[in-house]
Amino acid sequence: MAFQTPITIKQAVANIHNSRYLLPAIQREFVWRPHQIERLFDSLMRGYPIGSFLFWEVEPDTARNYNFYQFITHYDQRTPHNPVFGAPASVPGLKAVLDGQQRLTALNVGLHGSGRWKLPRLWWNNPQAFPERRLYLNLLAPRTEDEEDLLYEFRLLREGEAERRNDKEHWYRVGDILNVEDSSDLIETVFDEKGLTETKEPLKTLTRLHHVVHSDGIISAYEEPDQNPERVLNIFVRTNSGGTTLSHSDMLLSMAVAQWDKVDARKEIHALVDEISNVGQGFSFNQDFVLKACLMLGDSSSIRFKVENFRRSKMGTLQDQWDRIRSTITATVELAASFGYSRQSLTSANALLPIAYYLHHRQPSLGDADRTKIRHWLIRSLMKRGTWSSGVDNLLVAIRKAIRRSSCPDGFPAREIEEAMRARGKSLTFDDEELQDLADTGYHGRAYSLLFLLYDFVDVATNRFHVDHVFPRALMTAAHLRKAGVPEEQILEYRDRVNCLANLQLLEGSKNMAKGAKLPAEWLRGHYSDEQRQRHCHLHDLGDVPTEVSSFLAFYEARRTLILERLRRLLASDHKDGPD
Repeated sequence: MAFQTPITIKQAVANIHNSRYLLPAIQREFVWRPHQIERLFDSLMRGYPIGSFLFWEVEPDTARNYNFYQFITHYDQRTPHNPVFGAPASVPGLKAVLDGQQRLTALNVGLHGSGRWKLPRLWWNNPQAFPERRLYLNLLAPRTEDEEDLLYEFRLLREGEAERRNDKEHWYRVGDILNVEDSSDLIETVFDEKGLTETKEPLKTLTRLHHVVHSDGIISAYEEPDQNPERVLNIFVRTNSGGTTLSHSDMLLSMAVAQWDKVDARKEIHALVDEISNVGQGFSFNQDFVLKACLMLGDSSSIRFKVENFRRSKMGTLQDQWDRIRSTITATVELAASFGYSRQSLTSANALLPIAYYLHHRQPSLGDADRTKIRHWLIRSLMKRGTWSSGVDNLLVAIRKAIRRSSCPDGFPAREIEEAMRARGKSLTFDDEELQDLADTGYHGRAYSLLFLLYDFVDVATNRFHVDHVFPRALMTAAHLRKAGVPEEQILEYRDRVNCLANLQLLEGSKNMAKGAKLPAEWLRGHYSDEQRQRHCHLHDLGDVPTEVSSFLAFYEARRTLILERLRRLLASDHKDGPD
């Protein structure tokens, strides 16, 4: 391994764009956030070391045997996948980046490209949540360290934000420095812009940026010439043991990429992750879930993320089964979505794997009774604390054996599965203390599942439902409660209970939006006829809904009692195959 003469950032990003620098399949994807890119450029401007890089010098004969990927220039958090490079053997002097991908991608995005990261408080499916942003440098920022210990104000901004001009802001697009051949040309840039000539700082800042990009030998790298892939893999693992830690699935996916010769494993798995994450109202699946499903459905003796489970012979078997495995995973997620689950309510993706195995190996045509059994088992397994938080791999193997042993004459073998789970200390029986705890569930993921369980007549498959507060939170402010005549000593109790299960119901999204902050009695009178109102209240255990906020606690306790009775019927007895 030899240390190479340092090169400039401009030369490094040029090597990215002429495909001399590529990424081996064992590399993970770009994961840096905007503040990390901004901090990197601040470090460069201050002359701080950014660490050395590690390259693998790949000869053409070696390059023919592996997949390589290009660097991202325009990053999008929704589809963060590197494009595959089709002809690596044709690149003279190809360098595969073993250490430094995140830093080089950040430099490339900052100088040549753009990024799209989700804005807070907006939904993932909202196109406005991912605006294009480019890197800018504020030439008028005071040269003092801010609260984040940054001296230079770099920001990834939208176009409109970058156009702001005042006595404290003048944003220079960082990528424009690449087109400035001589730093003396920056004098014209400064004098052509109003407000930049009152001090020397803007010119000094731009000149420093020019030296950092064009002149300073910042990219220092070691190069590994050995063509033995085992040695390179060991170097890669050792080098990447720090920083943003590689997951087992990153490495194992890379092994699959190298060993599948009929399909592109990375492309197929990433495409499937994107597809199933967009089913229904949307999920948050990742490659770990897909790889675990492959081991589960492919009947691998172990489903742990270990190298021995991803050797060539096993990968060949999974490759041959891939089309069917992909179809099963998709069908399983679609089934979960039809039960009303989404990223907000599916608290463990692993809970879907027994269902997937049943669908994959029993190939049933699901009738209503079977769907009910599957749904009921899924809800209970998600409700029981600790079921999917530890010992998951061994639990899934035990469940898989139970499904294989069962002849499944009555469909989904919930009884046999629960016996296997109980043998591993994962009983789905709920004692009274647990039921009391469920009855006090707050407004989070488990509330969805509980409401699905309690009120299974709600058609979550064809309508989008929200978890609605029967008594709106807006009416439970301290000021509003005092105005309504609630005693001071009860205000905290009111506020604590407003987000608990007995004040929650499933309501169609459109109705929930229209309901707003109205009192429930007022909204019910305005939305339903007398007969419809009585039916709605009966089905949802609302009872006689009071007309004033001051009666909330009495309403809450009465409904909690009814909910607890339902929970006892549904969850207290052992080996239940479905609701009464």
